[in-house]
Amino acid sequence: MQFRLNRRWTYWITQILAWGAFGLVIMVWSWSNDQLTQRSMVYWALWALMGLAFSHWLRGLIRKKDWLELNIGWVIPRLVLASTLLGTLAMVLLGIIHDLFLQEYQPIFSGKLVDVLEPSITWAVLLFGWTLAYFAFHYFQRGRREEIRNLRLEAANRDNQLSNLRSQLNPHFMFNALNGIRALVDENPEQAKRSITQLSAILRNAMTTVKRRTVPLGEELDMVKAYLALEAMRFEERLQVSFDIDPELTRASVPPMLLQTLVENAVKHGIAKLTKGGEVRISVHRGLNGLVMMVANSGTYEPGVINGTGIGLRNTRKRLDLLYGTNAALRIEQRNGMVVTEVELPEEK
Repeated sequence: MQFRLNRRWTYWITQILAWGAFGLVIMVWSWSNDQLTQRSMVYWALWALMGLAFSHWLRGLIRKKDWLELNIGWVIPRLVLASTLLGTLAMVLLGIIHDLFLQEYQPIFSGKLVDVLEPSITWAVLLFGWTLAYFAFHYFQRGRREEIRNLRLEAANRDNQLSNLRSQLNPHFMFNALNGIRALVDENPEQAKRSITQLSAILRNAMTTVKRRTVPLGEELDMVKAYLALEAMRFEERLQVSFDIDPELTRASVPPMLLQTLVENAVKHGIAKLTKGGEVRISVHRGLNGLVMMVANSGTYEPGVINGTGIGLRNTRKRLDLLYGTNAALRIEQRNGMVVTEVELPEEK
């Protein structure tokens, strides 16, 4: 509310100062040429007041038609037309007032085309110049907001990546992964080599995706499978995994480590707490409004009860908000004996 109020005051103060300065400059010019009289002061004050009124009217048209959101190449011809029409209307209104109340001057509607055409062109140029300044200000403001948004997004991404990296470097995780690899060295050397490669891939991915806004879904799935392969050494038959991925979506763009965070959450707070283990189901398909990523795991979910620190999901919600605003959503619920975490993402074109 305060922000909107400040913007409104800023707009009106700028309007009054700009058109007031315009009228003052014209009066100073008239004075320097010995043409300033009381009636001419009234005349130029009317110019300033009408400029204020008609530019505000033009602003209302721009906002009503959402021209600020459209391509500038599409908008320019419409601004020229609107400025010309409003300029002509302003000239007619000013001419009527001039001829009725400033009769000591030559009438504007005297039959000479130049007396009508010149002020019409002047008004059109003034109003068009005003619209260019108005658009330039909004584009500048939008650029600043986008820059701030990108900085916040980058900071959130870094926080999320560092959180994931800390999770993957967690001594318990590293101990289990390395202990499992150690057991494989004698039993299955080839599998031990693959496990070391998977562990290094996970750590490398955590560090290299810090600066990336999005990654292909297929790349994200590779990291998820590498992570689950390492966890399978720890849980063995206690961890059952199934994938249901739409093959047409493997090149779709998703935030890096988003799906992996959901899977880690499912394993850590679901499977690890069940004596007999359970199942993790991962699916990605196209929904009504874009991409739907779902991770379901055995266990129970109590709304309002946070397992662990809740950093992973909290950061995920923050990233989604910064990336997509209200076009993305994250939900957790109990469904058919499974804890289901579902993320909806708008499909990027």
